[in-house]
Amino acid sequence: MGPRADCINRTGRVAVSPFAANIAKSFGNGWSMGLGLDPATALRKFGQLADDAVPLGEAALALAGFDHPTTDLSPYLTHLQQLADDTRRRLSQPASAEDAASVLAETIAVKHGYFGDTISYDDMQNADLIRVIDRRRGLPVALGILYLETAARAGIGGTGLNMPGHFVVAVGLASDAVVIDPFNGGVLLGPLNHPASSLRGGAPQRVSNRDVLLRLLNNMRTRAHAAKDQARALTIAERMVLIAPQRADLWFEVARASEAAGKLMTAAGAYQACVKLADADNEISREAAIALHAVKRKIN
Repeated sequence: MGPRADCINRTGRVAVSPFAANIAKSFGNGWSMGLGLDPATALRKFGQLADDAVPLGEAALALAGFDHPTTDLSPYLTHLQQLADDTRRRLSQPASAEDAASVLAETIAVKHGYFGDTISYDDMQNADLIRVIDRRRGLPVALGILYLETAARAGIGGTGLNMPGHFVVAVGLASDAVVIDPFNGGVLLGPLNHPASSLRGGAPQRVSNRDVLLRLLNNMRTRAHAAKDQARALTIAERMVLIAPQRADLWFEVARASEAAGKLMTAAGAYQACVKLADADNEISREAAIALHAVKRKIN
């Protein structure tokens, strides 16, 4: 079942990843995500953009595309634009942040039927944007991506907010932004700067687009570890460094997982990347340097 709706084209600078070429091969020469790119190439481009310049919807679909190599993503990209078009048509100008948040919820939750999956919350489909669009159900962060992407395309603006055990979205400018909960139908939680917006014992923490995607992937990685599926956990870690190639801690995770899987050459490359990116006096840099030396001895 495909998306129930009707592509935009963005570019970025290309970066080199030790995993991208091998990942891309698995899709064959004819596979495209509707941008003329395979997922690995698209994510390599997005990985070089500024944190908040990463296109959330396209990047999340590219990540999902790894697990659906025969699926044409063009209809899903079109659906993202349809959400924005429907929102824009309903929006009065000028609109307050509260009005804009209400229109977002009416469009995404009411018109298109997106809600949190309260029945099978831990189902891996809930972090896969292709399946989220197919099923109209997902995790808080996956649904948050739809709200944020729609807001950006509709000219409203929004920011992802991390909270303890939850993910919500701020809509509007910082001065009058309001917080909504995508998992619960976009319900209004209150002004961003009001104490009522602090839920579950902690204040909301603003996160960049890149960190939103990393949170989505971390949900997958956590579930893979819980299922003792170390191969899957390594696969997800490799995707994380595609979208965030400057993060030393993520390279360290790839290195450790690769070493545990017996992929020593991959582990050595990842440890080396970690050492290069981390500050010399950083603990993770020292650990990576020691581990790199040990792995090289095993290889030789």
